[in-house]
Amino acid sequence: MRMTFLLPAVLVAAGYCLQARASSLTLPQALQRTLQHDTRLLAFPYQLRMAEAAQLQATITPNPELDASLENVLGTGDSRGLAGAELTLSLSQQIELGDKRQRRVELAQQQSQLQRDNYELERLDVLADTTEQYLQLLQLQKLQQWARDKIRREQAVLATAQLRSQAGNLNDADISRIKLRLIRSEIELADIKQAIESQRYRLAASWNRPPDFDAVSGDLTTLPLVPPLSELQHQLQQSTALQRYITLERVAQSELRLTDANSKADVRLSAGLRRNEASNDNALVFGLSMPLTLSDPKAGQRQAHMAEQEFLAIQHQQSRTALSLLVQQQWLALEQLRNTVHIIQTQLLPEAMQLHSLSLQGYQQGQIDLLSLLSAGEELAQAQRDVIASQSRFHLTLLELERLTGQPISLNTKTPVVTVEHKNE
Repeated sequence: MRMTFLLPAVLVAAGYCLQARASSLTLPQALQRTLQHDTRLLAFPYQLRMAEAAQLQATITPNPELDASLENVLGTGDSRGLAGAELTLSLSQQIELGDKRQRRVELAQQQSQLQRDNYELERLDVLADTTEQYLQLLQLQKLQQWARDKIRREQAVLATAQLRSQAGNLNDADISRIKLRLIRSEIELADIKQAIESQRYRLAASWNRPPDFDAVSGDLTTLPLVPPLSELQHQLQQSTALQRYITLERVAQSELRLTDANSKADVRLSAGLRRNEASNDNALVFGLSMPLTLSDPKAGQRQAHMAEQEFLAIQHQQSRTALSLLVQQQWLALEQLRNTVHIIQTQLLPEAMQLHSLSLQGYQQGQIDLLSLLSAGEELAQAQRDVIASQSRFHLTLLELERLTGQPISLNTKTPVVTVEHKNE
């Protein structure tokens, strides 16, 4: 059974973790805890034991039967008491025809494999859910640092404005405007902190424990290269989602073969000894019995299994087409997000930084008004937030692509143009 971990690009450039604090959680640690404690996975060992027991049961053949009969007793005349008794002891054995035992074993093996496929799909979903919660927490940490940087810039503007106000070059309304902007930013930071706290508990819920970490470590700024679409489509064909349909079809085929085998009548052979008290004689007895199958006893089941096979084949083909289109959609979305991040980092963000720097310089020299400076600050803050949002969407989209293929798909990494670091208070 394939046991791959989903380790997305968020950790590639950082070697799976940054130089983190003791209270910082890495993604491999989060995934390991999830595998050990998630309730959806805890049932699998018991299901596996049940499947193994079913395979053992399938190998069991019918036991022989011992038959004893006593006739012509407790009657009248020559049959009075035990004088005319006839005692027959026989041993009989049912002989299974049509390879019934082999077909039962084959079906049990396929059902066991289906259990493993179901577990693998559940495991991938569980790990992907944990990774998604991890990425969302990492994004909130980046936004927390973004909000702090924004507040520092606004505090610097307020300090400059207060100096100008002391010189008589600024009215009180402008000071109040800056303070209002600063208060809103502080409220926004408080909301982000509360969201981080809630997200910590959501992440820790993946392993049914309260959070024992203050932050998660990782790097959203590194966008890994993705294999060509043709390679992803090939990986998709080997994915557990599609392999499960193959197993389901094999289960249906095994059920049909077992139904055919069960439609063949079994033979019962017997042999024994008969004792006749009246004549003081002993004799051997032999027997052969089998039902007369005047009609097919499994006709309905056979038609049902054939219809099930046809339905599974249609489902398999439809799922293959739908998943292929979804992989193509996600691959195109990754390319678009990469392009968006590149444009923001190389064009939008430098322009916003230059605009804010020039506006601040012009404001300090009295060449532009306060509203123009505040507008430039908002442009810069929005550009920085757009970078974080686009990078986060890239990694979440990459995670969805890994969920579909069931394998990590990153080739290597690109050096980030702009690094957005996070710090704890």
